[in-house]
Amino acid sequence: MRAETFPLWVKFGKVRYNPAVLKNLMEVIASDDILEQAYRWLCDRRNDYSHNDEVWEVRYRWHEIKPVLQAELIAGRYRFSPLKRIHRTEDDLEIWSALDSLVLKAMAIVLTQRLALTLSSHCFHLAGSGGAKAAVRYVLDKLPANKFVFRSDVKSYHASINHDILYAQLEERIADQRLLELWWQYTRRIVYDDGLYEDIKQGISLGCPLSPLMGALFLDVLDRRMEATGLGYVRFMDDWVVMAPTRWKLRNAVRIVNRALCELRVEQHPDKTFIGRIDRGFSFLGYEFKASGLTGVARPTRERFAERIHRLYEQGATACRIGEYVRRWLIWVRSGLQGADLGERFFFFLPGNLSPVIPLNTKGPLSAPVRR
Repeated sequence: MRAETFPLWVKFGKVRYNPAVLKNLMEVIASDDILEQAYRWLCDRRNDYSHNDEVWEVRYRWHEIKPVLQAELIAGRYRFSPLKRIHRTEDDLEIWSALDSLVLKAMAIVLTQRLALTLSSHCFHLAGSGGAKAAVRYVLDKLPANKFVFRSDVKSYHASINHDILYAQLEERIADQRLLELWWQYTRRIVYDDGLYEDIKQGISLGCPLSPLMGALFLDVLDRRMEATGLGYVRFMDDWVVMAPTRWKLRNAVRIVNRALCELRVEQHPDKTFIGRIDRGFSFLGYEFKASGLTGVARPTRERFAERIHRLYEQGATACRIGEYVRRWLIWVRSGLQGADLGERFFFFLPGNLSPVIPLNTKGPLSAPVRR
């Protein structure tokens, strides 16, 4: 059973689709090619899991499990198991079973291939859309022609997504009822937490292969309405920036955004919303912007960097390990932004017996901090 390549026939927005793709997606998900891709992803992702984890059972018996899994998926009989919630110091983590993760990855591969082309080109977080650095470059390109900016994001985005609204959006694009029912299980999941079972009625799972696509789809209505205005607009997951040449056009954009969010039953984050002149400066995806362009790394990003350095030092990390972390962080800061001016030099003070400062715009390879 192999995945087929279908021609694009029926128009869906600006894209033409073959109805067979939308009605028989479960056969594609259950194909050998897709399941093997998902299996390799699972093996790589959980390669360091405990020897008692069920992923090793899946790997050992994969040749027996795959045909049974294919039959259950095609017949519409596959059922997700309850997730396990693990409480950590910083946050809580929900973990899918190994086989469920594999199925979700297979769904993500197929749905991304079929739906990504129907989504707005102003949404940059999906694979193949350019990522965060492409979004930053887009903002830089639009800055000279605009004077005002509206930057915000959705408060508790993943936990606020309404299942019924998202289901309606997916149902407009997918006609395979088996896939829709399996997707409904993914959203209306059950979580096991210290002897108690919780039925989740709102929000999507973090860290799931499907989450980026669902995050893009849910706010697609906002993307379409902003595209119609002709203003500079970019979104990365639930973070967006709107740039306008006049105050009146910016106010109109704010009304459009508020109306769309109200229809989707989500709220803007009050602490992360900025409306005003670009000259005053704003942050987006870890960088600071002004009318002159990119001025450096945003303060929260710098603070998290310094906090991580101190945490590594307190944990007894060697100078080489700390230096490697710093080197990789600086590569991330500069990568994809060749020619952009990162502005003034930023310095980060390290613990007492390490070299005292590290400049952000250091050129060439960075040597590890030296212990005194």
